[in-house]
This record gives sequence, C-alpha cells and structure tokens, in this order.
Amino acid sequence: MTRRRGVLALATLVLLGGAVGCSEPDRSGGGGPTAAASSPPADGTGVSGPNTTDIAWLQLLIAMNERLLPVLDLVPSRSGDPAVQLYASVARRARTAELESLRKLATGLTLPENEHLKHDMPGMPTAAQRAALTSASGNAFDRGFAAAMIAHLDQTSRLCAGEQNSGADPAFRSLAESIARGVGEERARASALDARAASPSANTR
Repeated sequence: MTRRRGVLALATLVLLGGAVGCSEPDRSGGGGPTAAASSPPADGTGVSGPNTTDIAWLQLLIAMNERLLPVLDLVPSRSGDPAVQLYASVARRARTAELESLRKLATGLTLPENEHLKHDMPGMPTAAQRAALTSASGNAFDRGFAAAMIAHLDQTSRLCAGEQNSGADPAFRSLAESIARGVGEERARASALDARAASPSANTR
C-alpha cells in the first residue's frame, strides 16, 4: 500500500510540474520504485539519464495508451459515422506509434512495475465507461467516444507539459514535445466530432 501511495503521489507531482524533476534515479540496478539503469557520459561532464519525472511520465503514458486502445477498437462496430471511424483509425495508429516510441525509451532501463496499469487515472477510460461504450451505438456512442478521447488528450497534454518542465533526459523531453504537438491537432478534431454528434442534424445521418 505504501508503494501504491508513493506511485500515485509521484504521478500528481508530474502532473503539477513539481520539484520531482530534481531527483535522480537509482543507478544501482536494484530495481527500486524509481530505479533506472543509466551510465555517466563518457566525457565525464556529469550524470545523465532519466530522473523520476521522466520515468513517471513514461509509465503513465504507456498505461494511458494501453487503456485507450480497446475503446478505439470498438469504433468500427459501434459508430455509423465515417468521420468518427476515420478519426479512430488515425488515432489508433498514433497511439500505437507512441507506445512503440515510449517502449524504445524504456529499453535498457531498470523500471519499477507499472502500477498505473492497475488503477484508474485521469485520461484513462474506466471499466464502467468501456462497458457503456460497448452497449452504445450511433450518436450516443460517438459522443461517449469523443468525451473519452478529449479526456485522454487533455491529460496527455498536461503530462507532456510537466515532462518538458521537470524532466531531465533530452530524449524523453523531445518525445514529450513531439507528442504534445500531435495531441493539439487531435484535440481539435475530437471536439469537432463531439459537436457533430450533438448537432440536431446528427439524428438524420
């Protein structure tokens, strides 16, 4: 329970862009709650590698994307709007590419167990939300889907801002910047889909 509270507290600090970015990961290879295997640069200019903010950001985004994929997979069978289906197809490719990039950053690091996969966090569709979407169709599904996407994208944007402010590793911060740019464009399209599903003409399509 203590470890769980620590992980959730770390997530809050990342979200708020707190002082967690000043901490350095454990380089002993012990695999503790914030451990990350890294080596000093060869030129001896100082210690390099991800800090606790980098690691928390990495694991949060992995968990968020993995939770969202099943919702994206519902779209072809539950939505009758070609625009929603196209959006979901593009969004799924984007989340899959993000996961690949995030996991590549994790290569060679000694990471804690990803506790975020076990708990409901902001930006993650809950089991109840997934069940509701599974039983919905048409405009009701489209609105629920758009709401889930907007929540996911807004939280991703906040976390990427926190990583850019408090992260230490340039590769992590660069990926956060890249993801944030894509999220901004996706967010506008998700809002447009929500408005489209809510319009009076939606029931006539």
